Amino acid sequence: MGPVFTEVDIDAPREEIFDYLLDFDTRPFLYGDSVENFRLLRLDSRGIGAGARWQFKRKKAWADSAITATEAPRRISERGSTGSYNRNVTGTEWEMEEISTGVTRVRITFWIVPAGFSRVHNRLTGGAGWHRRRLDKVGKRLREAIESARREKVEVPVAGGNRHATGVA
Repeated sequence: MGPVFTEVDIDAPREEIFDYLLDFDTRPFLYGDSVENFRLLRLDSRGIGAGARWQFKRKKAWADSAITATEAPRRISERGSTGSYNRNVTGTEWEMEEISTGVTRVRITFWIVPAGFSRVHNRLTGGAGWHRRRLDKVGKRLREAIESARREKVEVPVAGGNRHATGVA
């Protein structure tokens, strides 16, 4: 499926937007009510290698994604997997381009490379429309977060739970 994309103009320098997106802790706010059970893949939620695992509410399918490459302050690339047995490869690109003084156009591109039965299922169900609507919401939430200087943190657990012994001397 895909790729599907959306573009949003944000009244902020691209360095600020890049810094915001480089932190996976921001994703629960951006993805909003379309995901649940959001878990970071590691304690450090910033930079290359940072990622998360979550469940889409629509299909109860699990997905994961991690930052694989960056070109500061222009682009952030994510790769992951979803679907039955996590066989479907996914990709997300966040591209930031200054279009005038202080205004940045952010292009969010998402695609899935389906495997097995998912190839047929995606053609029959037209999942691209749902993903396009989801990306539009993500773009609007990103603009809201950046332009309102929203910096509140959502408590995001790390996959695997507590790694430190408690009460043991």
